[in-house]
Amino acid sequence: MERRYPAEILDGHNVADFIDPDILSRLEELEREHGLQEEVESDDEMEDQQLVPEEQEVLAAIRKKKSLLVKEHRIKTSTAESRPTVPRKFNKDKKFTSERMGRQLSALGIDPSAAIDRARSKSRGRKRERSLGGDYEDQMDIDQQSNKKQRLRSHSRSMSRMSRPPTDFQPGEGYKDKNQKGKALKLFKKSAQKRNKHARRGESDRVIPTLKPKHTYSGKRSNGKKPDVRDISMITPV
Repeated sequence: MERRYPAEILDGHNVADFIDPDILSRLEELEREHGLQEEVESDDEMEDQQLVPEEQEVLAAIRKKKSLLVKEHRIKTSTAESRPTVPRKFNKDKKFTSERMGRQLSALGIDPSAAIDRARSKSRGRKRERSLGGDYEDQMDIDQQSNKKQRLRSHSRSMSRMSRPPTDFQPGEGYKDKNQKGKALKLFKKSAQKRNKHARRGESDRVIPTLKPKHTYSGKRSNGKKPDVRDISMITPV
């Protein structure tokens, strides 16, 4: 039986939610992207066909090595949380060195000099900083002494601030003079007396304790039970 009008609600779901009006345009866009991808792959195949067999072997070896490195990196990152990190100085195997990289590239028929020089230039800056002589060390000593003096000066300043009584007037504290600061401190102490008397935790403590707990003031007392002082205070004379 065909419906005369299309259903708007079917099985408790809105039919319009499952219909995409732009589905045809999106399908055309996907087909266009797929065609571009196939063209790129065909261009890569043409480039591979133009290579000499020796160059194709070198390219295949490089791609294989790259895939192995990617897999090894993924294994390391996936198990990094289950084992401690080993510093480079404790890496006894020394898998990643410039000499080993040079041997592998030479075995593939590639000149490794450019890659080795680039790797050495990156590590030369840190090594030069470590191997600098007297001038660099003297400058470091001067910087350390100046930093030490600054720390001592700031520590003495903080100690002097701690030893100063709270009634001393300092510009920038928000008071006009010493008398105004003293009055403000007196008002603060006076306002804190009531709070301290009721054992409040602070100005925001608004707790209301249970002054007459029901388990104490309800129910019957059996014979021989002496009434509590609080119960006696609640009894009114008849």
